[in-house]
Order: sequence, then C-alpha cells, then structure tokens
Amino acid sequence: MKILFLLVILMACPMISSASDTSAPRSFYTLSMPKPANHLFEVEALFTNIAEGTGVLDVLLPVWRPGRYLILDFADGVQNFSAFTADGQPLRWHKANKSAWRIETHGALSVTVRYKVFANEFNKKTRGLDIDHAFVSGESVFMYTDANRSFPNELTVLPFGPWHVTTGLDDAGRQNAFVAPTYDHLIDCPLEIGTQQDIAFTVKGKRHVISLSGRGNWNADTLVRDFTKLIEANYRFWGTLPYEKYVFLFHCLPSNGGGVEHINSAVMGVRSWGFQNPSTYQQFLSLVSHEYFHTWNVKQLRPHGLHPYDLQHENYSNELWIAEGTTSYYGQMMLVSAGFRAGRSTLDMAAAYAYDERSRPGNTVLSLSDASYDAWIKYWHANENSYNAESDYYGKGSMVSLLLDLELRQRSHNTSSLDRLMRLMFTRFPLSGSGYSLADFQHAAEECAGGSMEDFFSLYVRGTAPLPWEATLLYAGVDIKPKDAPLKPSFGWTTQAAGEKLKVMRVITDSPAEEAGLETGDEIAALNGIRVHPADIEERLGELKDGTRVRITFFRDDMLRETTVTARKFGSPQYTAQQIQSPTPLQTAIFESWLSTPWHVQQAQK
Repeated sequence: MKILFLLVILMACPMISSASDTSAPRSFYTLSMPKPANHLFEVEALFTNIAEGTGVLDVLLPVWRPGRYLILDFADGVQNFSAFTADGQPLRWHKANKSAWRIETHGALSVTVRYKVFANEFNKKTRGLDIDHAFVSGESVFMYTDANRSFPNELTVLPFGPWHVTTGLDDAGRQNAFVAPTYDHLIDCPLEIGTQQDIAFTVKGKRHVISLSGRGNWNADTLVRDFTKLIEANYRFWGTLPYEKYVFLFHCLPSNGGGVEHINSAVMGVRSWGFQNPSTYQQFLSLVSHEYFHTWNVKQLRPHGLHPYDLQHENYSNELWIAEGTTSYYGQMMLVSAGFRAGRSTLDMAAAYAYDERSRPGNTVLSLSDASYDAWIKYWHANENSYNAESDYYGKGSMVSLLLDLELRQRSHNTSSLDRLMRLMFTRFPLSGSGYSLADFQHAAEECAGGSMEDFFSLYVRGTAPLPWEATLLYAGVDIKPKDAPLKPSFGWTTQAAGEKLKVMRVITDSPAEEAGLETGDEIAALNGIRVHPADIEERLGELKDGTRVRITFFRDDMLRETTVTARKFGSPQYTAQQIQSPTPLQTAIFESWLSTPWHVQQAQK
C-alpha cells in the first residue's frame, strides 16, 4: 500500500499544482484493481483546499443510485478505510453514520483517504470486478465531501493487465486519466474496464461509442447502422444532442437484461446470442431506445424532487411517471420514427395496454402520482399484494402518456401533441434550473391544449379513474373492442413452475382463488385428486366451465391442505384495435400525424 500511495502522489502532482492556483476544493481519485479474483477495488481519494479552521471532515458515500429509486447503502462494501495528511501521517476517524466517515483533520488543508470496495454486483449495474472485467458506477465506489461536490474532480484508473477503460468522462490528457466538472458528473459517467470491443462512429458531428463486454453474435456494421437511425430519430424529435460524446455500454451474458441511463451514456444487460434473432433483436433495440431517450427526459429534463440529487436520502417525486412512463412510451414511438416498426404496430400496443390496465386491480387503488412518490417503498419493494394494491408508474405511466398524446391532439385540433409538450418542457426547464413539478407539467399541457386539462390530470394522474381507451383512441379513428373469443372461466391466479412443482405466484383481489383461501407461495399438488404437473396446468384449466367446482390439494408451510375453487368468468378480456370505416378529416389527420402513417383504407375495419 505504501508503494501505491507514493505512486498516487507522483501521478497527482501536476494536477495538484494546477489546483493550487485557486482556493476552491479539488478531488483526485485513483482506482486500482490488482487482484480481480478477490472482487476488491482499491481506492485513494485526495481532497485538497479544505477550509481553514475545519477540525473534522466528513467523507461520504451515496446511499442510492440515480435511475433506481431504492436505498442500496453502498457503504456495505467498504473495508480497510484509513485517512492521512499530505505527508502521510495517519488521522483518527470514526463512523458518523452508516455512510459517513468523520476524520479529525487537526487543521490539515488536504486529506487522503484509502479504502477497498467489495464489488460483485454486475447484475445491479453498480459495481463489479472479476477475472473477466470491471464495471464502476461512481456513486457506489467514489467517496466525496459536501465541499468538493460542486468542484472539478480528476480520476486516474490503473487497469488490471491489458485491460482498457471505456467511459463518457473527458480525457485528462494522460493515459487512463479523466476529468469531470463536478462530483455529480463523475458518478454519472460509469466505467467499463476490460477487453471490451469499442465501436466508434459519428452522428451529427458527435462521437458515439458502442462498447460490448463479453461474447455474442453481434455484427458491428449492423449495430452502427441501427444505432445511427435511433440517434437521428431522437435528434429530429428534440432538435439537439446534449453531449459531445455518448457511450452505449453493454454487458453481454447468456441471461441478462435491463438498463440504467446516465448523463452521456447508458449501461445495459443483453443476451449474448440474441443479436441475430429478429424478435430478440427488436427487444434489444427497444431497450436501447428507452435508455437513450432518457438522455433528454430525466438526465436533462428533471423533476424538481430529483434535482439536485440528495445522495444521502430518498428523493421523492410525483413525476416519476413522466420520467419513466413517458420514456417507455417514446421508447416505442422512436422505434417507429427510426423505421424499425410499422406505425400500425402502435395499435397493437394500445390494445395490450388496455388489457393490462383493466386487469390490474392496483390501478384503482393507487394513483399514478402517488405510485411515483411511493416508488421508494413500493415499486422497488414489490410483494404478493403489489399487483392488487399498486399502480406501476412505468407501465401505467406509458399508458397515460399515450392517452395524453391523443388528448392534446384532439383538443388542439391536431396543432399540438405530447411531442410539442415534451419539447416545451425541455426548453423551459433546463438542467441548469431547479427542475419541474407536476403542476408545471400540467400548465404546459394546458398551453398546448389551449385550455384547462384539470379533468384529465385529476382523473388519470392524481386519481384512479379507469382509463378511457374507447373514447380517446376514437380521436384517431381507432375502434378498440374485446376480441371475439369469449372470456374463459378461471381461478384468477397465476402459477409458475419450480422444477416439477407448481407454485401460486399471484392471487388477484376478489378472484375465485382468493375466495377459496389460496395464497401466493402455495404449492399445488393435485386437482380433483389427480396430481398436477406444471406442463399440464394450462390444458387442465382449459377444460373449465363457468361454475365448475374444483377440489385443490396443496402444500403450505409443509402442511397438506385442501380447498374448493369455483371457476367463473373473471378478469378483463383481450382487446383488438382497428381503424374505423369512415373517419372524419380530423380523425384521419390525428391518425397520420400520430403514427407517421397514411390512413390506407385497406387496413380499416371491415
């Protein structure tokens, strides 16, 4: 460690010299990984220009990661913490709280801290280190002080062996050295360190990098072609690319998924061998489209509850349905704009939305606004009652965004839209400001609509009224109705195979299964005295008729139990959405501008 400390000081000397021209605080980080197999990052952080007269210095680590509204307590991975003066003399310290180390500085104007961080959470997209590669999302590894948070930071990375670094951070002019204007910017630029393949290309004069870690069957030329289309579609929508460089980071594994947005990059988990399968590739592009749209919506245009970030506590916001749900909606619409999906595929999406919204009891219990606010205690802490008692600010947020889009087009006689509203918000609430509120969003919507939108927001955002699918889709000349197939009798449950066992995964409120006393986690053994196999359950239940009584034998807490369930028609039907036969000129205009698709009567409902 003494050798490493001296190395850090020598490498930091030119940086310290430049920092001495100002009295502003500066931070210099060095990240090393000498033994990847032990999953331990080694970190040194030098904090300079500490205010005179400061007897103690609190060094902190964030408790959550922007993009996931859940307390993660990154301090749990810290070990071997120590603190020193500029000449290497040790300083006493103690924990001030779970995520703060209080150092007795004795008037020192600079302090160096050293610590290790256990990192084996690639799946959480926070921090990971193994023999194959390393990944760092800065808030999980780099400590800070309140004084240095708003001032420049420099980072030197000492990669293991032949590994290299890929990041959205600006180069500092030396190999593996980077600069950030603030601590918040530093931690919003994740680092991939390994033997990843980096594919660089330019769009609209801006540098872009596709970085792929792991193995897979991708084709570089195809990725560049398709990402260029997505970037150009977003440029047409927003009118700007708010960065000089953007990095798409991918972790390619046989079973992987999900993504996290950052200020000028995104990290995504993708399946290694899904690039050549058309269906899987569409899902891949959908993920990329969602995360990339976040570059504007949430990384630049932020709810005031998230701006600036409070890194030590929950950040409450009633607007997450806009930050996440509206992004989900446009993640799909950008695929249409980029030419990856036909405009009419949005009708299938709307029909699926209607089914999902009407199937979930929680949509009538918790409003979209409250679901956003309660994300910290509900969405990210889902339990067996979540489906029955909560709304999903991702899913329902996307649904309400679709309906708001059509509502704005209708009320403005197709002179406005959600597109215009989002661009207006982006211009009106820049990142340099204090963020927007739900009231700000409604006010801007009313400007676009040319009148009050209180009825819409009170019913469908702050309230729990059922969404008006039929009336709203008709604005675009689209008729949504139940499919011809009759609603089948059911128990109102969902089950899942656990090896050869069949377990109840969800019991819906007021369903036959709930009335019979079944619960999530019950292991179904037999129906009417005949053993049930997971592979047979759909066929067995497909024979049910309305009013059929079924004796169910099941295990709960290793005790064999029995109950009787009476099947009945339960839940919501599936829907189909089709163009009407004789649209008005306004309906035709809304349809064509909404979906960027000609009406085409041959596709209309017969």
